[in-house]
Amino acid sequence: MLVDIERRKAMASVRGEIKASLVKIGLEVFPVYEDERKGWSIEASDFIRRTPAGSFYHTKDELLFALVNLNISPEGQA
Repeated sequence: MLVDIERRKAMASVRGEIKASLVKIGLEVFPVYEDERKGWSIEASDFIRRTPAGSFYHTKDELLFALVNLNISPEGQA
């Protein structure tokens, strides 16, 4: 998984459009990606495909809130 994250980071830096970073919540580490036009996502492929605008988070705070909720909610109830 770490190799895949590093490969995605390299691809993003070459294009110069998508900024990638890692966010640690509890014991889990999540890759997050930002595009100044579209917003934030946890999937780098969202920026390559024609993903609907409603699938992106407008701010990093929104994305972090969603990840925290997923991390603390009982499985299947988030």
